[in-house]
Amino acid sequence: MLFAFLALCIVVITLDFRQNADGPLERGKDIASAVVAPLQRGFTAVTRPVGNFFSSLGDLGRLRTENTELKASVEEMEGRLTEALSLTDENERLRNLLELEESWASMDRTSAEVIGYAPANYKWAVFIDKGRNDGVENDMSVVNSEGLVGKVIRVEAATSTVLLLIDPQAGARARTEDRGQVGVIHGNGEADRLLLERIDTDAQISVGQDVVTAGYDQGIFPPSIPIGEVMAVSTQGAALHQEVEVRPWVDFDSLDFVSVLLESGPRLDRGED
Repeated sequence: MLFAFLALCIVVITLDFRQNADGPLERGKDIASAVVAPLQRGFTAVTRPVGNFFSSLGDLGRLRTENTELKASVEEMEGRLTEALSLTDENERLRNLLELEESWASMDRTSAEVIGYAPANYKWAVFIDKGRNDGVENDMSVVNSEGLVGKVIRVEAATSTVLLLIDPQAGARARTEDRGQVGVIHGNGEADRLLLERIDTDAQISVGQDVVTAGYDQGIFPPSIPIGEVMAVSTQGAALHQEVEVRPWVDFDSLDFVSVLLESGPRLDRGED
């Protein structure tokens, strides 16, 4: 059997070597290629995805590791971005505070951070992180980059309590900036509305006018501290005075940094003696 197969191979090789391009063996090979090639392409098309699938299984662990590392990097970058935005906002608020201080260069002051709100519901007050050790005393006026915040009413060694201007017990002499109509402004327990009273009925008050402090009020509030703008004007019947509603510039619901004017309050009184 083996010898017969070897003899057949020798005959085929001899014929293939001696035949020309149109010989029977060449035609046979062409026919075989025409039949086998589509089958081979089909087999490759079917088996290649399977091979790719098993190849992907080998890379799955590596891909999962890379995915976990990328997620961790994204979370870290998001955390850094949030921190950067927070620092930018805080820096902007401090810059605004310093700009306000530059316009009052003749007055000493100390910057403080609001660390909490007074627990009593009937009193609008906050705690700050500066106190007697920093030169803070009772009745000193408190401002921020937007305007008048209030005054100091209680001092400890390292903290103080500030009564906000919107408290019903708070008040200050105030005037309209352009026409100079002087009255008394006080709070009513609302963060977005103050009342300017004792304004004569014949005084020219209009919506949109700026309101500022009028004077030292026995050494507490220096003049021309911004307070807010007129939002409504009314006269009740035969009343002798107008009631003026003022929208404060200060956002009392989100206080963060303030300045205590160290030369106001009792210090100013001692300086005038």
